[in-house]
Amino acid sequence: MLRVVVWTVALAAAAVTVAIVREDPGDSLAGDSVIGLTAEVAAGLLLMAAALVTRLSGAFRVLAAFAAVAWLLVEWNSPGTGAAFTVGLVLFAAWPPLLAHAALRYRTRSLSRPAIALLALGYVNSLLVLGVGSALFFDPVEQGCLACPVNHLLAAAHPEVVHDLGRVGLSIAAVWSAAFVGLALAGLAHATSTRRRVEMPVVLPATAAVALFGARALHGSTRGFVSNDPTDRRLWPAQVAALALVAAGLLWERLRARRMRGELARLVVELGHSPPPGGLRDRLAETFGDPSLQLLHARDDVSGWLDGDGRPAELPKDPDRHVTRLLAGGRELAALVHRPGLFEDPALAGEVADAALLALEHERLNAIRRNQLESLRASRARIVATADAERRLLERDLHDGAQQCLATVAVGIRLARRQVASGDEGLDAELGAAEEGLREALGELRELAHGLIPSVLAHEGLGPALEALADRSPRLVVREIPAERFAAAVESAAYFVVAESLRRSGDGDVAVSARRDNGRLLIDLETANDSVGSTTDLEDRVGAVGGTLTRTAHQLSVELPCES
Repeated sequence: MLRVVVWTVALAAAAVTVAIVREDPGDSLAGDSVIGLTAEVAAGLLLMAAALVTRLSGAFRVLAAFAAVAWLLVEWNSPGTGAAFTVGLVLFAAWPPLLAHAALRYRTRSLSRPAIALLALGYVNSLLVLGVGSALFFDPVEQGCLACPVNHLLAAAHPEVVHDLGRVGLSIAAVWSAAFVGLALAGLAHATSTRRRVEMPVVLPATAAVALFGARALHGSTRGFVSNDPTDRRLWPAQVAALALVAAGLLWERLRARRMRGELARLVVELGHSPPPGGLRDRLAETFGDPSLQLLHARDDVSGWLDGDGRPAELPKDPDRHVTRLLAGGRELAALVHRPGLFEDPALAGEVADAALLALEHERLNAIRRNQLESLRASRARIVATADAERRLLERDLHDGAQQCLATVAVGIRLARRQVASGDEGLDAELGAAEEGLREALGELRELAHGLIPSVLAHEGLGPALEALADRSPRLVVREIPAERFAAAVESAAYFVVAESLRRSGDGDVAVSARRDNGRLLIDLETANDSVGSTTDLEDRVGAVGGTLTRTAHQLSVELPCES
């Protein structure tokens, strides 16, 4: 019903404008040109249509609709107006501040203080100074317009007051228009590139229309009124074109929204037939024409978001990026991070959630699973790293403590054999046995310390550590090993696999070789028999650093990430 009322008012105003211009074309801006009159009326009706069909904020729609109606009243202050003459006297300059207000509210919830002050000046000047103020003292007969209708607001005829108010009002209008142009262009210049691209199709032509009005106001300020002289009639078509471009910009946004709805409908059908595993973000980015679009998933256990790979993510605070939350069943399912204006229609986000519900839930669960797996892998890596650190500490303690003590005792026994037991063969034999036992204990302790974490592994790398292991265990055959160093966790895991495989292989030989290939350290272990046994602990140790272990009858193949 409201749209019917608005359209009725707009069409009635357009019909009156056509009648006024055809009755007295000499005093109109369109003149006797049918094309000019058609373009003038069409620009206003087109802006009205764009204001009614757009899904932007209600304030913007109202302002744009009022600006369209006010545009159709510009010709109403001419002699052929009849009973609507007084309306034309008051509202002939109302459309510029309305259009400026709509442009400043385009995709903006609030206005800055300079913008509010500027708009207040524009409304006061257009409605009170140039409008009501001049109408109170304007007597058409006194002004020499004998064919003009009666001014129903006339309080007292004062031609000089009308002239002064006209000069002041038009001068203010010229300055005000220039200030608005500067404010609008500064806003576009300081806006993000994405917001600028979205706002320019509407804000730029609106700014041009107001600037042209300011040029006409400046042209008429010396005589105290705007007219339809050759200069005005040359500027008028440009104003008509600018207003039509404002409407075209709004209609283009509406058409783009409808196209997105059509693409969304096709996406619904495609997702129903074959949900794209892991490719929903790409499909949505392609559908809505935003390659930078990001799809984040809500977590179940704690607050926060995950990206498609399961990594923790944060909602951006960049003004160049907007966030639209997708709800399903009253709970947050996902969030779309996109360029401004993509989901200006709130219902569109709900349609996306409904259309892609199964695919969104599927990808969200996959992201949560990846996050849990990554957390588990990180936990395993921390456990292994802690165990390695404890082994290094224990190896150092054994070397600096127990080994040194045993070595000192062995030296003491040897000195005692020389000094005390030189004439007592029985005591010498007992001390010799004790010395031999200490030597064996020291060797076993040294072997134990090397089995924990050999110091050569930490200081020289995997190759020298394996060579040292082969010196102690000749059954180990070391072939080609990269000379470069790798991450400590990788070297420790590789050494652990080789040492444990050697220990479990009984009396058979074990051959080891390694190479680097495409960012991975590949280790091959060949055993003479199949006596390695269970490899679960080896697989856990390799998996803790992101590697894999494959077993065949006489071979173990290990892949480790070789981050240096």
